[in-house]
Amino acid sequence: MKKTLKAILSIAIAATMVLTVFIPSFATEPKTAFIVVSGMNTFPLVDINGNQAFPPSSDTITKMVLKVVPPVLSFLVTNDYDALGDGIFPPLYDAFGTLAFDENGDSIHDVNGTLFDCSLVGKEAPFIAGESNEFATVRAGIDTFGLENTYFFNYDWRRDPLEHADRLNEFIKMVKEQGDYDRISLAAFSMGGTVTLSYLYKYGSNDLDNIILCSTAFQGTSCVGSLFSADFSLSLSSLWHRLALLTRDNTWENVIDYLDEVLEAAGVNNFLENFANSITDNLKDRIYAELLIPIFGRMPGLWALVPDMNYETAKETMLNGEESAKFVDRIDTYHYSVQQNAEALLTAAMNNGTNVYLLAQYNWPSLPISDYVSKQNSDNLIDVEYASGGAVSADLGETFADDYVQQIPSEYDYISPDRQIDASTCMFPEQTWFFRDMGHVDYPYGESTDFIMWLATSEKQLTVRDNPDYPQFMTYDYDNAKLLPLTEESVAPTTADTIFDVLENITRFIADFMKNVLSYLPA
Repeated sequence: MKKTLKAILSIAIAATMVLTVFIPSFATEPKTAFIVVSGMNTFPLVDINGNQAFPPSSDTITKMVLKVVPPVLSFLVTNDYDALGDGIFPPLYDAFGTLAFDENGDSIHDVNGTLFDCSLVGKEAPFIAGESNEFATVRAGIDTFGLENTYFFNYDWRRDPLEHADRLNEFIKMVKEQGDYDRISLAAFSMGGTVTLSYLYKYGSNDLDNIILCSTAFQGTSCVGSLFSADFSLSLSSLWHRLALLTRDNTWENVIDYLDEVLEAAGVNNFLENFANSITDNLKDRIYAELLIPIFGRMPGLWALVPDMNYETAKETMLNGEESAKFVDRIDTYHYSVQQNAEALLTAAMNNGTNVYLLAQYNWPSLPISDYVSKQNSDNLIDVEYASGGAVSADLGETFADDYVQQIPSEYDYISPDRQIDASTCMFPEQTWFFRDMGHVDYPYGESTDFIMWLATSEKQLTVRDNPDYPQFMTYDYDNAKLLPLTEESVAPTTADTIFDVLENITRFIADFMKNVLSYLPA
């Protein structure tokens, strides 16, 4: 009997050892669902009849322009600001008024976004040819995880991100039930950061394994903050520079920037800026009372984009005391419990085993709506300071002084090779990557989306030290479709840059010389 028992035990032990050897060969990769949370207006807003509400249709824009042109032409003759306002505000309201919200922050009209409440199987057509932004990332997700495991969460950007958090929670639960997934990776874009942080605030991170915040406004953006604080003035040079960068071509960038310098020297920029700013200065009260406040001033989604430095001033500018009390309570909840609590929310997620990554772009001007905003180093919409969770940056077009040292001492060097960014002050400097010269949520399909997929497939918390192909500071070579480490050599001036710099200096010299000559002529 004892011999029999020993034989059985020996066979069992041997079988266990054999299985232990061969089990890894049968193991499968963990099944992962990939969810992309969209940014603002990835798909147009539509009304109850399916008509495009935002951006306005070409027909709506045409009708608006035909009504606006006559009063503008009349103004050039009469210089009557009130008549100009009377002529242009009603057509502008007609074009955008269907977006308006009421005093409580609820949509007045039946307008909504295109929603995807299941996997993209059968709905992949808009994404499979995506070349940039969310579309390219969804396409890369389909390549990496499979169509049936890739999801897209869209929403009406005007509405409260805390409401979207409820729907995102239901969406994630549906995804888990639908696919029986081991892991869930979520990549949020732009305004999607406000939705994702709201989700963490209300539901925690138990259901998420990876969170990637791609160019997100989870800390706001100065252009909305300035606009809501009534701080705006046109910067034509900033506008020209935006147009130059949009060409994605170094030669054309130089040509347009040089044209800007010529127009500046000739006084054209100054004339046009003064003309435009005289209109906004004289009509500012009416612009806010008749357009901005009634259409956009009660949208909780836009209030989520107001950074802390502008928030209280913006409330004084846009809201009317006791009548807005309910709305203020609503937006205060997001601002103080989510935006201003973001570091604690993300830290709690990491402590709970969720990997967190932040991506930010820079070396672009923001919207040219005020002197302050025009100086901010951004991705053309969101300041690099806000997208990165606190990086210190030099003013746009400038670099840190020679004696500048990173603000938070560390064994690591967190200053970018072009000396524009100090990442030591970020919430999570070891988990924050920067892309020079890449526009807002651009991420062209290929090497840049490969980087996002590297993060989305991670099973442990990765850092900026883990892959030499993906250092903390990178640049995207649009000519060759390459994602490259940023180095001092990669940002060195080209021959064309040097030539155009000389031309600009000559232009400034001639302009200054002519001004001096004219100053000596009799009046």
